[in-house]
Amino acid sequence: MSKSNFLRILVFFLVGFNTITAQNQIYITKVRNLDNSVEFKYNKAVQGNYFVEFNIENVSNVKDIASIKKTYNVNLIGDTGTLFKLYPDDKEKPINCSYSYSYTRGLIKPQIDYAVTYLLPFKENKNVTIYESNRFNVRSDIWKNYVVYSKTKDTICAMRKGVVVDIKRNALDNKGSIVFKTEIIVDHADGTNASYVGIDEKSLAVKVNDAILPGTYLGVMDDILDEGKNRNFKFNIYYFSNEEIDGVDGEKNVKIIEKSVMPVFYTSNGYQNLMADQNYTVKYTDEILFKEMTPEEKTNYKS
Repeated sequence: MSKSNFLRILVFFLVGFNTITAQNQIYITKVRNLDNSVEFKYNKAVQGNYFVEFNIENVSNVKDIASIKKTYNVNLIGDTGTLFKLYPDDKEKPINCSYSYSYTRGLIKPQIDYAVTYLLPFKENKNVTIYESNRFNVRSDIWKNYVVYSKTKDTICAMRKGVVVDIKRNALDNKGSIVFKTEIIVDHADGTNASYVGIDEKSLAVKVNDAILPGTYLGVMDDILDEGKNRNFKFNIYYFSNEEIDGVDGEKNVKIIEKSVMPVFYTSNGYQNLMADQNYTVKYTDEILFKEMTPEEKTNYKS
């Protein structure tokens, strides 16, 4: 029997997850059926897009057991559903196995909506110079942050409609002292995430599970200064991808990595891909503001 016959992965619509709280609000349970088949079912009570890393070990009495992988990474789409199902090799005997699981917000290899245009994350008419920063030993076409430096506590606004799924305090060495940069993570409808790093924690205008719209006020830049007495704010749009790598045992292993999306932004010069060391003026337009809004959201926005 093929792997698709013993392992049926069903995908459902999902609304949400927050890294801090989801472990207490998303559950996977093993259900044994009368025919000795086993289903792994999930139930969740949080917002956003998620995928689950499901590890299964010590498996016995399963059809086509040689094709069972140790780890499965599955996008969850729905409030409840069946993750997958195992069928017994001997129908008179039960299936035995042990399992563990963890969650990550976002989707693996989501269908990115490239028709969505983003706003620069500042107030309209603000002039900014865009720089880039990269991760060590990672190509810029795989991962990069956009960076803006400022002498003033500039206002930070949302680039796209989404749901706030996490607010982090990231430790950073700043001239020999440990400081914390506040990061807001926003989940988008297509499974991508937006990262906003460098917001003053005291100015935060949103909390986890808040729905936000393009241009929504998030806060202001923090007071952490670099050697040039500048504040810095980083932003990025990214998604998760599972990539096969060669393991030390010669087998293929799957590693989850983050990949940046380099979307189109709207500026005073129209629709543009951002380039390093270039100046841009922030502009809003109703076409972008209203693109993902519901009729009710449009009415409330205009009122």
